[in-house]
Amino acid sequence: MRDLGVPEADVATTVGLLSAAALFFGLPLVPFWGVWADKYSRKAIVVRSAAVESVLFLAMALVSAPWQLFLLVPLVGLVLGNTGVMLAELTDRTPRSRLGLAISLVAMSGPLGFAVGPAAGGFLVDRYGVQALFLVDTILTLGVVALLLFAYHERPDRPRATEPVLRLVGRSLRAIVGSPLARAIFSAYFFVLLGQRFLLPYLALYVEELQGSAGLATIVGLVAGAYGLASAVGSPIAGGLGDRFGYRRVFGLGVGLAMVCLAAAAFAPGIVVFGLVYAGFGVGFAAASAMLFTMLASGLPAGIRSSVLNLALAPLYISGVIGSLASAALIGATGGDLRPIWLVSAVVVAIAIIPVTRLRTATAAVPGGGPAA
Repeated sequence: MRDLGVPEADVATTVGLLSAAALFFGLPLVPFWGVWADKYSRKAIVVRSAAVESVLFLAMALVSAPWQLFLLVPLVGLVLGNTGVMLAELTDRTPRSRLGLAISLVAMSGPLGFAVGPAAGGFLVDRYGVQALFLVDTILTLGVVALLLFAYHERPDRPRATEPVLRLVGRSLRAIVGSPLARAIFSAYFFVLLGQRFLLPYLALYVEELQGSAGLATIVGLVAGAYGLASAVGSPIAGGLGDRFGYRRVFGLGVGLAMVCLAAAAFAPGIVVFGLVYAGFGVGFAAASAMLFTMLASGLPAGIRSSVLNLALAPLYISGVIGSLASAALIGATGGDLRPIWLVSAVVVAIAIIPVTRLRTATAAVPGGGPAA
């Protein structure tokens, strides 16, 4: 924002609005990506996501004014909608007794990217600028497209949905509304994500407040990298523990850890302490998210797995819009003070435990303690 000439007083608000715009325009398509995957091709839906992302990265590298960002960033909604499809494919191919570990291992790939990417990206930004980083991202995502096209082979005998698209969308929505498990998971995931999305757009500004502006991109990258590495380690451990002791119990531990770390971040005296507690939040967030998806995936019939799991990401989009706008408003009301958003986030994440705790039955038994354990 500063590089593009946005006044300092407007930086935080602009960041919040852009973060909301990146998700808001993807909401109408949320129910359709999974249905199209079930009806036609999971591979095509996943490849589409990476291909659009590479085009957007290239366009971002050419941006020269803030108004151009407000045209491009909403198109991120065309990138979304692949996670549920990938989880459905994974669930179909994984022995049920190892499903928690398998999903956690795949979930680890994101934190690993967040560990390596920001650390390398911060170095590039401080030396060559953020637009050079977007060019590097373009090349990387084109590599992802090639990898998906030539190394991922969709099973030709996988059953395809035959009903009309709108009917399949309606059936998925009814399955969510009619399932206590789905309602509980959706509610819990919304609050976990809302807590994260409330603070995520302002990470760089908070690091700057603690550390100063010298080498800011590099330091932000290292902090985000520590978060990603901690999440990558914590996710598969949580998956293994969930398979053994119960997904719901491990989810509760993850929420508790995330809540404590978020509250501690508000009082961090310096960047080292903040980096440690932010990494701890990454472990808790990764564990809680992986357990929610495992509980949901293990209780869904195969015919609607892609569509419902993709709809499970609706809380991501909704929380992203609400969290970004609400945090921007809070920062404006507190005169730019960033510390309150960490305390609010801790409270919001803690609420996530309520719907899962109240869940008494589920559609599928899982290891370690019966239904929805």
